[in-house]
Amino acid sequence: MKLKEIFGYLRERNKLSLRNVRTGQEIWHIFVSRTSMVLAVIALLLILFALALTTVAYTPILDLIPGYPGSKSREALIANIMKLDSLSAEVGRWEAYHADFAKILDGQVPVAGDDTVHRQGLRGSVSPRIALDSVLRDQMTDDGSPYRLSDGTVGRVRNGKSSFEMLPPVKGVISQTFSPQTGVFGVEIAPTPNQVVLAVLDGTVILNSWNPEYGNIIAVQHGGNMVSIYKQVAKSMKGTGEHVRAGEPVAMTGQATDSKIPHITFELWYNGTAMDPENYIVF
Repeated sequence: MKLKEIFGYLRERNKLSLRNVRTGQEIWHIFVSRTSMVLAVIALLLILFALALTTVAYTPILDLIPGYPGSKSREALIANIMKLDSLSAEVGRWEAYHADFAKILDGQVPVAGDDTVHRQGLRGSVSPRIALDSVLRDQMTDDGSPYRLSDGTVGRVRNGKSSFEMLPPVKGVISQTFSPQTGVFGVEIAPTPNQVVLAVLDGTVILNSWNPEYGNIIAVQHGGNMVSIYKQVAKSMKGTGEHVRAGEPVAMTGQATDSKIPHITFELWYNGTAMDPENYIVF
C-alpha cells in the first residue's frame, strides 16, 4: 500500500449517526475520520491525566487511600525528622557533658572549645586564688543570692583574706593539699573510720560509680554550675538522681586495717575548673 493511500485511508470521512430504533429516523450525526478519532482519544487522555494530577496535588484524596502516604503522613514524617534532629543534638550535648565529667573523675581538666589556653595553663600554674574564686564567693555571700550560705556574718580569714564556709564532708586531717600541677585537683583527707560523708551543699546526685583507681565515687551537682566529688568512699548511700540537703550523709568511710586509716579525696569544681576546697571549708 502506497503512502498516499495510507494517508487517504486515515483521512477518509465516516459518518456516525444516532437513529430511532422504532422509526429509523436519524436523530444526530457527525462526520469523523480515523485520524480525528485518534487525536480525540489522545486529547481525552491528556485531560483526564491533568484532572487526576490536579486532584492529587490540591486535595487530600490520598489520605483516603489505605496504606498510601498522604499529606498527613508527610507532615508526621517531617515532624519526626525534626524531633530526631533535636534529640541528636541533645544526645550530643549529654555526651560532651559526660565526657568532661569523666575527665574530672580521672583527674584531668575539661578543655572548652573557646577556653583552650586557660584550661591548658591551669595544670602548669598553682594559684590558691583564681578569678573564678571571686565569682563563686560573690554568688555564695551576696545578699539576695539564691546560693547564699549564711547571713554574711559567718566567715573566716585565710592568709589575710575573708572567705565563706561550706560544710566539711568529713572530720579529719588533710594528708595532701590541692596541687593541680601534680594532678591533685582536690584535697585528700584522713578521716576517722566508719564516719559518714556529708554533702557540703544542697544538690542532686549526678554520679554513683566505681573505678579501680578511686573506688566508689559520689558526685553532687549544686547550684551555680558547682559540683562536689567524693572519691575513695567505702560505701555509697545515695543513688543517681536523688536530691540531698547540706549536711545529709551521702557515703561512709572505710574501716581501719593494719593501723592504716582509709583516705578519701574531696574535689570542688566550679564551671569546669577545679577549686581549692580549703578556700571554702574549715576541715
